[in-house]
Amino acid sequence: MATATLENLIDEHAAAAALGVRVATMRAWRLNGRGPAFVRVGRCVRYRPSVLSAFIADGERRSTSDDGQKAA
Repeated sequence: MATATLENLIDEHAAAAALGVRVATMRAWRLNGRGPAFVRVGRCVRYRPSVLSAFIADGERRSTSDDGQKAA
């Protein structure tokens, strides 16, 4: 059985601040399945810092025409 590693979870306000967006944007992304993966702890929404870092890295582009796909 795989064991999950525990890391400090942050709330949506801290996650929004880290990404430079509004909390409303985070909520819209969750509703539409577009933003970073999140964790529900009871009724609370939390984010793993490593997931936010990966979300930022996935958005890196070299130009506006770069679709993010690696060349084959």
